[in-house]
Amino acid sequence: MKRWSLLFGTLMLGLASSVSANTDYPNRPVRIVVPFAPGGGGDFIVRTWSERLAQVLKQPVVVENRGGAGTVTGTEYVARAAPDGYTLLFTSTALATNPTLIPGLRYRTPEDFAPVGLVITYPFVLAARSDFPHNTVPELISFASKNPDKVSISNSGEGSGSALAATLFKEATGVSMITVSYKGAGPAIADVAAGHVDLTFTGMSQVKPFLDGKKVKVLGTSGLKRMVSAKQVKTIAEQGVPGFNSVVWWGMLAPAGTPKDVIAKLNAALKTTLADPAIVERLAVIDGEVEVTSPEVFDKLIRDELARWGRLLKPTDAAKR
Repeated sequence: MKRWSLLFGTLMLGLASSVSANTDYPNRPVRIVVPFAPGGGGDFIVRTWSERLAQVLKQPVVVENRGGAGTVTGTEYVARAAPDGYTLLFTSTALATNPTLIPGLRYRTPEDFAPVGLVITYPFVLAARSDFPHNTVPELISFASKNPDKVSISNSGEGSGSALAATLFKEATGVSMITVSYKGAGPAIADVAAGHVDLTFTGMSQVKPFLDGKKVKVLGTSGLKRMVSAKQVKTIAEQGVPGFNSVVWWGMLAPAGTPKDVIAKLNAALKTTLADPAIVERLAVIDGEVEVTSPEVFDKLIRDELARWGRLLKPTDAAKR
């Protein structure tokens, strides 16, 4: 009886400590891992609001870049971290495409993660060289349908958001185009501006300098809503491709097993942080739609994206990666 009493007491003490730790969360610095190199889109997004998040959490927030292997290095690191809410992942659509594109991953999506919330989505623009003879999406589809592989489209790398948007566009319209892959969005749009490639899907921030110089033109945008900074440009969905929606999303996750009350606190802190008008204004430069969802909504998005890209991406794409 004494042994059982001692064991029971130890278990209750452990449980009480765990509850207390969760109730006091956070009581030390929180680290956000970005699985990309410094200076990229995700790095810019999270550093835009990390200081404000630290104020809301009342603890330091450290942003740590762990790029490499197409986001695998940083993502695997978080998947193996302690599920205590002090090591978090801020990542993109790559979380849903890598299971198809990269064989042999040592983490499982979504099983190894606890979604905290979707933070932001932003669409691409479909840009064309300035002397491209077609000015709308219907004109492009009509020409490309009658002339297979006569139109070229660049992307910023196999498995990148721009490559995925092009894949979805070709699947939705049935057109066949020549794909030209680059190492980065800069070279991909530069060769369109130079007239070496016909089209590309890319961000408005990459397009704007060439648009101002009349080196490129925009045929449409890839989201379901028009861009705030280019409301005069119709979406691809509006131009005869119903339901077309290819956006880059970014969200926060924790390791699987992180207590639900910790996830709830982090979600609430994100909502407070991203509701700050100053933060929203700073993020407007990338034409993103800021909306912190519930963990459940983000979990569904990840699962839906896994299914979609698993169906659309071919085994050969993984080999190229």
